Amino acid sequence: METHHDTHDQENGFWNIANVVIGFGFAAFALVSGSILIIGGIKAAKPTSAVVTTVAPSASSGDVAVINIKPGIANPMSYDITSFSVKPGQKVKLTFANESATPLQHNLVLCKAGTKDSIIALANGMMTDMAKWMGKGFIPESPDVLQHTKLLNIKESETLEFTAPAEKGDYPYLCTFPGHAMIMNGLMKVE
Repeated sequence: METHHDTHDQENGFWNIANVVIGFGFAAFALVSGSILIIGGIKAAKPTSAVVTTVAPSASSGDVAVINIKPGIANPMSYDITSFSVKPGQKVKLTFANESATPLQHNLVLCKAGTKDSIIALANGMMTDMAKWMGKGFIPESPDVLQHTKLLNIKESETLEFTAPAEKGDYPYLCTFPGHAMIMNGLMKVE
């Protein structure tokens, strides 16, 4: 004798299998995609003769440090310049151009020295309310944020003009779009 419960299990059997197959498909896609991005980030971080130098040539216009940063070529979730130096109190003209070959949005957030890990945690925490933070350009609400661009689409750029901090130190800059900051970061060295 067949019960209602037995019929229900037989009807759902197909959907249970379909859900497992679809789940494995998404997991495989995430694994492959994530591996490609991580490997690209590692390759981009290793200096080779084909990679642009990681220290920005500070072009001076008088006493203004002119810095141009864009996403990395080998990995669009990295910056092509991962370190540049300025003098304490120097005027800085920093341009971030999202000239990525992939349709990824990015920003550039300059923070107080020693705050990289806490800003990364804030950025990744934004995943809990993507709609709210998208409207705010994924800029953390923190006193540790010194300067920032808006969230830029590809082919957009923004220039920040500011005075470098008077205190020497390593000031991190990173993309705070959730998931990007672990690879997409660098240092403004005030020395």
